[in-house]
Amino acid sequence: MALLHLPLSLISEKELQALIDGKVAESRTIEYKRDTYGQADADHAEWLADLSSFANTAGGDLIIGIEAKSGVPIGLAPLTDALDATILKLEQIAQSNLQPRVPGLIFKSVAIAGGGYVLVIRIPRSYNPPHRIVRQGKGQNRFWARSAAGKYEPNVDELRTLFMLAPQIAERIRDWRFNRIAAIAADDTPAQLLDRTRLILHLVPFSSFDPGALIPLSGSAESSSLWGPIGSTRPQNWRINFDGLLLTSNADQQATSQRAYTQVYRSGRVEAVASSIAAGSMDTGAALLTSVRIEGLTLTTLTRYLKVLQTLRVDPPFALMVSLVGTKGGFINTGAPVVWYEDDVATALDRDQYHFAEVILDGIPSSIQECAAMVRPFIEQLANTAGRAASASFGENGEYLHHFS
Repeated sequence: MALLHLPLSLISEKELQALIDGKVAESRTIEYKRDTYGQADADHAEWLADLSSFANTAGGDLIIGIEAKSGVPIGLAPLTDALDATILKLEQIAQSNLQPRVPGLIFKSVAIAGGGYVLVIRIPRSYNPPHRIVRQGKGQNRFWARSAAGKYEPNVDELRTLFMLAPQIAERIRDWRFNRIAAIAADDTPAQLLDRTRLILHLVPFSSFDPGALIPLSGSAESSSLWGPIGSTRPQNWRINFDGLLLTSNADQQATSQRAYTQVYRSGRVEAVASSIAAGSMDTGAALLTSVRIEGLTLTTLTRYLKVLQTLRVDPPFALMVSLVGTKGGFINTGAPVVWYEDDVATALDRDQYHFAEVILDGIPSSIQECAAMVRPFIEQLANTAGRAASASFGENGEYLHHFS
């Protein structure tokens, strides 16, 4: 068995030796190299071809420091080059000579007991292919893909398929989103909600469109405490349903209405919906919303969900899509999360649904502040909805000013 089922943090000399003992041959998702890439033009071209072939196909592991014969590993050949310099060189070549760049490269050095290290490079499958070599010299303007026999140059039909992949995924994500929003607005939801004004988060891994893309429901259930619905740090109840895992904000699943629910789909997609999101109401009963409260609900929920997906081995990129429905006749301002400032002009909401532009996430944020920077286009558009030209949630240097727990 290859290594893709393991997080890089769990790969040690033992796992590498198991590849050798098991005679795990090179395939579509794994390749061995005895030596690192040199400084010659041909060496640079070889690295770019290897990298782009993995990214353009299914992703995989490139392992440098294992000797192979006819594609079958026969022994460790630890590297002794300066690790940081080796990684920096490969990163710089990749960033400068592929179009578009391949995001999400991860380098892992595995220490060998007898001295030296083996370098494992995990290359994600790209959802923005094909990646073309654009460097000067050997290998310029070439495309590469992979099969079980190694890398090869795809024919015209295969290239056409690669070029069509990104637009097809974008269209399918939007279609899925709006089909779900139509159902939510019509109260066709896995749990009934308290009121009609709702905040909706859709988080869609690009990998969810791969045939057979399934997350383990047992793992999802075990981590259910982290799937707290919007506005909750943990769910009050959960159960397996036809679509995957349903989590609710009320301990009684048979309750007439729930404040919020989260549906985790088997494919790794997530739908989180919350009602009761208004900070208050006017004498007329119109909902009063604040953009900062919506930001906080979105950021805290999104940060938790991304970390859970990471533990389930669901990798970036992700599409985040935020919507507000049932808003017509209400008002929104930019006040504090639970305080309505008298001098903060409220903007009347003249439509029943607001669908904010999708944001593509190519990494897992480590904090609320980092998450806010990644989804800043949504936060800015939310400020526009509240009648502001720009969000006041960011400082002069782009730092996010609010703190949520």
